Amino acid sequence: MQEKEEMKTLLPYFTIQGRTEEALAFYKDCFKGEVLFLQRFSETPFKVSEDFKNKIAHAEFKAENIHFFASDGFDSETYTNGNIVGLSVSFDNPEEHLEIAEKLKIGGEEVFDPNEIDTGDKMRIINDTYGIQWHLYVNS
Repeated sequence: MQEKEEMKTLLPYFTIQGRTEEALAFYKDCFKGEVLFLQRFSETPFKVSEDFKNKIAHAEFKAENIHFFASDGFDSETYTNGNIVGLSVSFDNPEEHLEIAEKLKIGGEEVFDPNEIDTGDKMRIINDTYGIQWHLYVNS
């Protein structure tokens, strides 16, 4: 009998051009998480402008079951925010769901009003101030 291979892990990688450090502090507050790793361009062999050397080349964030990587990207690249990918977070606690939704809306916008259809305030879609789309659900 063959041993079952372990499932690979998919982690989102956010490029938050020039605002990653600010975004990590924001998500740390929202999700009560921590930055597990942070590396600046000055600590890498990458060639970037002097102005960009203190920017974040790579960071890792984790909070309970939320885990992602982030970077300021490269100063020579242009990035566009979009809504082709959204991150789904499910909650067992409705109060925690509402608390995090309110934090994510700061500087962003709620694109799905839970009052538009009968979701019983259990589902929200928010585009945060960093261009990340969050789908927040309360488990029934």
